[in-house]
Amino acid sequence: MLENTFDKKTKRQKSNLTKISELITVVKENLGIEQSLKVKALKELWPLVTSFNISKQSQPAYFDRENNLVISVKSGTLAVELSMQKSSILERLKQATKDTSITFKDIRFINRS
Repeated sequence: MLENTFDKKTKRQKSNLTKISELITVVKENLGIEQSLKVKALKELWPLVTSFNISKQSQPAYFDRENNLVISVKSGTLAVELSMQKSSILERLKQATKDTSITFKDIRFINRS
């Protein structure tokens, strides 16, 4: 009888605690850490997708609400030039990120001179 009492007391009850792995995901989403890491990775890829000269004057900045990648450009002229090359840049970006968790619908260019 004493043995049964001991077994009942040492058994673990299910708790309402949340797993830490679930909390980390929520915290990363709320702080925007996941998106920031993706933008940082895209900044590293940007010179390979465009060219070294273009990457000195432009870079991935953030994802907008529609999940478009926004590229910050130093001049309006370059923004127009990149807009004309948009489909090929988008294709190269998608190819460069195909084996990653980085996804986006489209790209757009903003002048940040």
